[in-house]
Amino acid sequence: MTRTATGAVALLAALLMPGCTGETKRMDPDQMSEIEFGTGITSQDFRSISQRMARSLVQLPQIQNATTPPKIAFSQVINNSNDYIDGDAFLRKMRTELIKNAEGRLVFLDRAIIDQIERENRDKVRGKRTASGEQTPLGADLFLTGTIDSIDRVAGAGRTQYLRLSFRLTDAGSSAVVWEDEYEIKKHSTTGVMYR
Repeated sequence: MTRTATGAVALLAALLMPGCTGETKRMDPDQMSEIEFGTGITSQDFRSISQRMARSLVQLPQIQNATTPPKIAFSQVINNSNDYIDGDAFLRKMRTELIKNAEGRLVFLDRAIIDQIERENRDKVRGKRTASGEQTPLGADLFLTGTIDSIDRVAGAGRTQYLRLSFRLTDAGSSAVVWEDEYEIKKHSTTGVMYR
């Protein structure tokens, strides 16, 4: 056996030895991991914020007392924080919670695929697709959006971050804000010696 082949066999044997391979385990989404450190948003924060906002929104009198479910479209969440946070992911999670639990009190419009819907409708008009009656894409009654703001402080090995996530429903006709709620988080973390 050549020296290169012997080295390759030794490397393969080392990789296959117990304790040398990685491990993957399933966790509860609300469970904190040993590697989740710092001041950022965790999966637990994400779920708590989205669920709280969905519960607050569905209590709105305009939704509770509506004879026809209001139609809601998304508008982009503005992230003013220093961290990368996908604000629109909160809207999608809120939509999931509301569709599962709001008993049909709301209708969400999927504007993410509006171009595809319009192409499909043009093809139906041209006879390229079958249709079960003419349909026009619905217009929004309300827009769901939000803002993420933060105040960050760093001193020595410590960092403190205050995050404010606010979400609101705006009337599509009048631009009046008909609902708004917020969630505040403040976290402090210190960096270990090896990361300084």
